[in-house]
Amino acid sequence: MRRTIIAAAILLGLSAPSWAQAPPGVNKAEDGIFQAFRTHPLVGMREAHALAQQLDFYSALIRDPRFAREVGNVVMELGDAAYQETIDRYVNGDYVAYPELRKVWADTVGWSPTMNVLGTINVYATIRVVNMTLPPSQRIKVWLGDPPTDWSTIKTHTDLAPLEAQRDSYPAGLIEREILAKDKKALVIYGADHLRLGAGVDKDNLLALISSRHPNAFFLVMPYPGYLTTECAAPLESHFKDASIPALISPIRGSSWENDIWHSGCAPAKPPPGMSPEKFDEGLRDYMLTGDALLYLGPHDRLVQSPKDPDIYLDLDFSAEIERRNQIRSGKPLKGNTARENPAAAQPF
Repeated sequence: MRRTIIAAAILLGLSAPSWAQAPPGVNKAEDGIFQAFRTHPLVGMREAHALAQQLDFYSALIRDPRFAREVGNVVMELGDAAYQETIDRYVNGDYVAYPELRKVWADTVGWSPTMNVLGTINVYATIRVVNMTLPPSQRIKVWLGDPPTDWSTIKTHTDLAPLEAQRDSYPAGLIEREILAKDKKALVIYGADHLRLGAGVDKDNLLALISSRHPNAFFLVMPYPGYLTTECAAPLESHFKDASIPALISPIRGSSWENDIWHSGCAPAKPPPGMSPEKFDEGLRDYMLTGDALLYLGPHDRLVQSPKDPDIYLDLDFSAEIERRNQIRSGKPLKGNTARENPAAAQPF
């Protein structure tokens, strides 16, 4: 009887009933990522910035021996390409003075007031540690994706604007030139809006620029960011009572879990000021369902923000420079350079 109903639905152009949808595959997350690399040159990690469990997963993935052997490249949004030579030396084991090394992540144009998330900094350190166990020809290469920036030359927002405009085109050119043109593979770690198409998203973002010339190059992974309420989180989280975590769920669309992953009226955050609940709901649907896979990192009430590097309030010269940059960006004094705004311990995500 069920087969007859499904066949009739197909003939009539109707959707099959929900019980006809197959559940997605659920793999150990590392295994799922390496499986994706067998069919795609790029695995894009849509980053929920500062989500500690996601940042820890990158390090676990990089420590897996398969990463250096089968992938070998990482493209980082939170790295200023002006310091490509600096990060090359660092991840290959050379001594680099900390004030020089810090410019790699602190001098980007794409983070305000500065990037000081310890989990992101730890990704660079993990690559260095792994590389020290490998011969030079087999070491992991880090590519810094933020456009080359020299903050000493930036005095006004007019100086900054051309660099901000390159935050997708620069990494797209880098990936085409250094990865795709050379038949290599790369883990691409970028904020979700750079790797998403849909409502309210820049049509010339990194994903769109690459996909227009290299269709299907990307396999896109979306982290589960949790929900504000247990009631909203329960449908998805109930599938993981006894499962290994982190896990990779794929496919999302068309699977019997689609409504468990996202349902109207549920959100991981409150709508930003000025956005209607309807518009927020539409954007959230795209955000949660347009990837190739969902990375499940644990239940919503255990997800935490990565601790922060205290440099912004302990290093007074650095703090003064970040204050200057904040004035250029916004014309307002910096309010986030205290221990309270930058806790050195994990906080709820």
